[in-house]
Amino acid sequence: MKLKQLAEDFRVEEINELSLSKDKKGYKAYLLEKRGIETFSLISYLSRKNRIPIKEFGIAGLKDRHAITRQYFTIPSKYNIGTLHEKGFDMTFLGYTDKRLKLGDLKGNKFEIIARDIKKGELEGIIQKSKSIEQIGVPNYFDSQRFGSVIGNEFIARCLIKQDYEKAVKIYLTAYSKFESSKVKQEKRLILQNWSNISKLRIKNRSLAVVIDEYKKSNKWIEAYKKMPSNIKEIVISAYQSYLWNECIKRVLIKTINKKKLYSIKYSLGSLIFYKNLDENEIKNIPQTFKTISEEINPNNFELNIVNRVLQKEGITLEEFNIKKQTGNFFKVHERNILLKPSSFSMSQPTIDELNDRGKNNRFKIKLSFALPKGSYATMITKRLFNQ
Repeated sequence: MKLKQLAEDFRVEEINELSLSKDKKGYKAYLLEKRGIETFSLISYLSRKNRIPIKEFGIAGLKDRHAITRQYFTIPSKYNIGTLHEKGFDMTFLGYTDKRLKLGDLKGNKFEIIARDIKKGELEGIIQKSKSIEQIGVPNYFDSQRFGSVIGNEFIARCLIKQDYEKAVKIYLTAYSKFESSKVKQEKRLILQNWSNISKLRIKNRSLAVVIDEYKKSNKWIEAYKKMPSNIKEIVISAYQSYLWNECIKRVLIKTINKKKLYSIKYSLGSLIFYKNLDENEIKNIPQTFKTISEEINPNNFELNIVNRVLQKEGITLEEFNIKKQTGNFFKVHERNILLKPSSFSMSQPTIDELNDRGKNNRFKIKLSFALPKGSYATMITKRLFNQ
């Protein structure tokens, strides 16, 4: 099975209830449709082109690069955006609103997904799974998209918990993904090669240079860490917390579901556990929510047992999560639903996949439509249906 062979194979639209007015108010609201561009990259471009500070843009969520997405954003009314249409995006001015959009200010997202290159022998199993997905749902894991900051399975936040600030900074300054520019990769390789003489380096990339300059000045890795971009620091904290939550939910399912019904599917940080079906007792035994891990979690007995097992494997304790005094960052406690049930779910009849069939009439495509609450991943639905 193949996803996102074409940008139009994956469509996402925010479900939002902005209060709009024709009368001028504090903020302008826009509808943004983009193709092949990650949200933050586009906002950075609009900021530079229109001379609007990036902090003034209000967005409710970050949307995938490899998709056609529709989402909302706000800017203070005193600013103007010159061009509403360029290659890769279109914007529509909707009106005025009293409030700036913030991350999380949405009800959910609607998805239209075309899965391709499905073999004929796989169709019956997919159809059977689709019949129960609204009733029994899927595990509400964080998927690989959440972990773009994690390179080589190294978590900066775990280094902070263990007070290994040099390693935390080293990961930031030297680890890179295939999506970074060649110039950034080159400088990060240079930093790694000269780590023992880092104070002598001159780096052009501003976000890297300020961290190195702080270490030159203070000779303290914790002070160098504090010079990392604030959005990056927030991302690395949430990435580790999300990974730990996934590990907890895997143990919840092992404790509450007949093991013969469980199977695993790979993702970027290992594997996730899914279930084939659930009976009434299992549905009752699975808690509705599970808390994210923080030193302030205050878990019940069931949660505490799960959390202790996960943290023991990580070699850390709950008390060590209290990192705010040293780093300025902290782990927030919130409850997340363990099971994810799509609404308005529909699946088309299989049709011949024109991209992969090559005239053999043995490769099919299927269109999925559904809505999910905010913070949930559509790829959990596709993982359940297509086992990948």
